[in-house]
Amino acid sequence: MTLRYTPTTTTVVRVTGADAATFLQGQCAADLRRTEVSQALWLNRKGRVLAHTLVLKEADGSFLLLSPHTPPDELIAVVTANVIADDVEAIDMSAQWQRGVLWGQGVPAEVDGVRCFKSARAGSPSWEVLAPLGWTSPWDFASHEALEADRILAGVPSVPADCGANEFPQECGLEPWVSYTKGCYLGQEVMARIQSMGSLRRILRRVASAEGTPLSAGTELSVAGKVVGKVRSVAGAHGLALVSLDLPAGMVCVAASGGVVLGEPAAVPAA
Repeated sequence: MTLRYTPTTTTVVRVTGADAATFLQGQCAADLRRTEVSQALWLNRKGRVLAHTLVLKEADGSFLLLSPHTPPDELIAVVTANVIADDVEAIDMSAQWQRGVLWGQGVPAEVDGVRCFKSARAGSPSWEVLAPLGWTSPWDFASHEALEADRILAGVPSVPADCGANEFPQECGLEPWVSYTKGCYLGQEVMARIQSMGSLRRILRRVASAEGTPLSAGTELSVAGKVVGKVRSVAGAHGLALVSLDLPAGMVCVAASGGVVLGEPAAVPAA
């Protein structure tokens, strides 16, 4: 499969101000000092996931935050919720770019005026794309449904579809995006407790219909009459479901549409 391009509505927020670097470092679960591009989770004080962004350090000292599924006003509210006397400003820049995802096999060639950043949108290698307004992609078009199917069949979690305000990152295969060494940030104490005690009860797994019939998001799964989980994302007969941690791969759960087979745990693509 060659590279394909899927238009998106990715939120783009620019964060500026003299305190921007220090402030963002103390808010998200990523260590922004390590790389120029970081996958960042934004947690509440209880360690639950509020948003996911790609954080890009700009040459002028500002930061671009790219969020696949969080609307601009919601993302700005999450990012700036704890601004008190900090010199920090967050501005919605989404309308200034044509946004999309490039995914498949191969490496994108450089195109004048187009910025590409390694992403985690698909099971295949993928890149977030910021292009000038009116730009025409030189790559073949692929639908959002095709992109989602590639992600779900590979077991790649998405925020908030698979991991949101009721879930811990570790339950959903997002642990690689959590720093245990950077120091204080929102939710850090809970992350440290999970690391040391391993106190999880659920896990996000790939699932598939035993009969090959389409799955539905929100479908409850049960074993011996007891509800043990719920389907989150779906792509035809395949999906991702948050289920009890003690259920092994290969077990067949009961759903309204028939049997659902549990597969391997979800995980983000390797860096």
